[in-house]
Amino acid sequence: MPATWKHERVVGVVGSAGSGRSSLITALAQAGAHASAPDASGSHDPLAVIDWRGTHVALLDDLQVEQALLVPDALLVVVSSPDGVDTALGALWQRCEELRIPRIVVITKLDHEHADMDETVAVLRRVLSDGPELLRLTMPVLDDDATLGGFIDLATTEIWNWTGPDVTRHACDPEHLALIGETRDELIADLAMLSEDPRLAASLQVGMHPGIAQITEALAATSRTAHAQLIVGSGRGARGPVGAELILDLLVSALPSPAERHVPVVMRPDGAAMLPVQTGPDSALVATVAADDPGHGALVRVFAGALGDAVSVDGVLPAVGITVTMATAQLAWARSASPLAVGSSLSAPDNPLVIAVPDAEPA
Repeated sequence: MPATWKHERVVGVVGSAGSGRSSLITALAQAGAHASAPDASGSHDPLAVIDWRGTHVALLDDLQVEQALLVPDALLVVVSSPDGVDTALGALWQRCEELRIPRIVVITKLDHEHADMDETVAVLRRVLSDGPELLRLTMPVLDDDATLGGFIDLATTEIWNWTGPDVTRHACDPEHLALIGETRDELIADLAMLSEDPRLAASLQVGMHPGIAQITEALAATSRTAHAQLIVGSGRGARGPVGAELILDLLVSALPSPAERHVPVVMRPDGAAMLPVQTGPDSALVATVAADDPGHGALVRVFAGALGDAVSVDGVLPAVGITVTMATAQLAWARSASPLAVGSSLSAPDNPLVIAVPDAEPA
């Protein structure tokens, strides 16, 4: 498997209007080297590629529901604390559960006067899960003037501080450790129930806290396999966005790479079943049109194989003379004389295949 497939993340960003989705993408793009991001008017490409700690993080925005369930390897679910949890999120969340799609929840606008992270976490748990799967990972820290200044990482007990010219991280002082004690104990207890690492439960049984390395490894493993969904916060402080760097770290460490994903189920155009296609650039071409952008053309997600200048569309229609511009190893902009419709399956002309798209609930 090429190293590029292991050092990329393909993440869909979903959230209701007003959730702060575009602002979050902008903050993430500003925190790392990026290819595209929202401009001052709020308009932006459906794809932003961010270089973070040696990994390319591709953020896909404005996906249709069917594409959000198929195209990304994971989802970033954006919820505004002062505006509450959108009712449509429950239906989408249930479909993600059924399809085992990894997710990270970002609670935004925590600088707002009506924001309450504790309450928003409680609502999310009531609406989305009746078990321990939703794991709260951060707690906001206010600056001296009561503005949002940072977050405490409940796994590592580090304080991420955005009050200076650069983001800093330092250990909690005793006052903050006492403040997070109960919430951190809850995190560790829930993680021990979800994790396949028996050391976590064994430590709790003898009245000891597991080591930080054990906790972070278990969090990443349960998140990548969709056994748990991490909840983190974001907002604005006196110097700008607060939380972006911490979120980018999680996107890299706690979400799966394309190399860890199974290729979607495919069949022949006549409906005949096919053996599973293996992930990788040397396999049969399996791709789909994720989105369309007037300035770039069709945004194509490649699950396996290599995209060329000729493809079979939905296993039937040939398309030739395609101009391909790779954005990442798995995402490309494609232009052709005949428009490629969103949701179309793309395969090699000599090996036509059709993706069996999972049914989606209405948004």
